[in-house]
Amino acid sequence: MKLRRIGNSLGTTFGKALLERAGFKEDDQLDIQAVPGEIQIRRASNRLVVELTQSEANALAEGNTKSRAWKSAMEKVRMKARVQ
Repeated sequence: MKLRRIGNSLGTTFGKALLERAGFKEDDQLDIQAVPGEIQIRRASNRLVVELTQSEANALAEGNTKSRAWKSAMEKVRMKARVQ
């Protein structure tokens, strides 16, 4: 497999057999993550990923609904859900 110029970007193509073996099909939505030396491609999920501070995570885990951290965490979740 080789990276090739595609417009102002670099890209590659995947053979049909490889995609079928991975369970991918045309028009699938994909999640792509890059780490040094590696690109991971997965079928997109309907998961909602929200980044929380430690205090926000603790407040949610403890059910501390009166705390400022809980309210902040819930606002982040609401905002992220609206975007999706």
